[in-house]
Amino acid sequence: MLAQLPNANALPALNLAKVEPILLRAKIDSPIVTSFGNIPERAVLLVRAEDKDGAVGWGEVFGNFPVHGAENRAHLIRDFLAAIALSESWDSPATAFDALTRKTHIMTLQSGEPGPFAQAIAGVDIALWDLVARRLGVPLWRLMGGERDTVPSYASGLNPTGFEDIVMQKLKEGYNAFKIKIGFGQDTDFAALNGMRALIGDRELMTDVNQGWGIETACDHWRAYSEFDLKWIEEPLPADASIEQWKRLADQGGSPIAAGENLLGDGQFDAHIASGALGVVQPDMCKWGGFTKTLPLARRIVDAGQRYCPHFLAGPMGILASAHCLAAAGGTGILEVDANPNPLREHLTGGLPPIDSGIMTLPTGAGLGIEPDPDFMKAHRVG
Repeated sequence: MLAQLPNANALPALNLAKVEPILLRAKIDSPIVTSFGNIPERAVLLVRAEDKDGAVGWGEVFGNFPVHGAENRAHLIRDFLAAIALSESWDSPATAFDALTRKTHIMTLQSGEPGPFAQAIAGVDIALWDLVARRLGVPLWRLMGGERDTVPSYASGLNPTGFEDIVMQKLKEGYNAFKIKIGFGQDTDFAALNGMRALIGDRELMTDVNQGWGIETACDHWRAYSEFDLKWIEEPLPADASIEQWKRLADQGGSPIAAGENLLGDGQFDAHIASGALGVVQPDMCKWGGFTKTLPLARRIVDAGQRYCPHFLAGPMGILASAHCLAAAGGTGILEVDANPNPLREHLTGGLPPIDSGIMTLPTGAGLGIEPDPDFMKAHRVG
């Protein structure tokens, strides 16, 4: 088995001079629609970490829902995490991650915000690993012990109506796998699935319920929805449903169950992995864990014979971080790439790497391999 994380003795020490959040916003013509609520505009919350020698690393924090949530995470970084990160020298980003988590534990209890703190820490962690990899002059996938620079990718986030033009464009761009949102009632869902099949033929199709069903509804629906030859049905149950409910649903057969973006912590993930109920496990490294926790988790998922497919739906830094983690982890997973128009994703770094027959080749540069455009950031920065 590959080493979980690079040995701290092989890494340059981190002597940080600055850790700052950079929040960007952009208007969109059509909101992203989910079974729990809509996303009316796009936000990208970046983390910029600078060492005392001038080296810079970039990370990204989950902040797409609710619409005001990104401001909250930015304040957590600015008001609490930056001071901790600057308080001492670190032999590894993993050491910094542990300190940030430990020293904010009581804050998470007092505020009732373990999720937002975890998300903010994850973004800082990604930035620190990017900084270290840039100082070493190697791509993150290679620093993390990976053996490939390519990852299969799919077009995600499709609304249940009005998706036709987007799908046709993504087919032209080289995508051959797609995921559409369901959970709006069987008539609407089946119309969407039939429409997708008419457009993509026998290419891979996945669906996302966004926690929109209870256990009885999910069991009643499972066989009928599975008839669409779905590679997975994502989050059919609330993330806090009991393990027994997940196992009961898995016993229905049919399409594999996917979940994980809303789990928090090793304990929750390991319980779901051990249950065997999930065919696909989907941690979001910008919501919890960064590289420090997500890469070892991804390798546990793969070792358990399950499929590690990272979740992410925002800006280019988070997508590329997920891609590097997937490339390093190995396995048969596939990278999520939001298909909806998003000027922040499309223009912040000059666009994502192209897709060729469903495959993304990672950039050759050090770290994440991409740089944000300072003029674009200035034009879209808020706060």
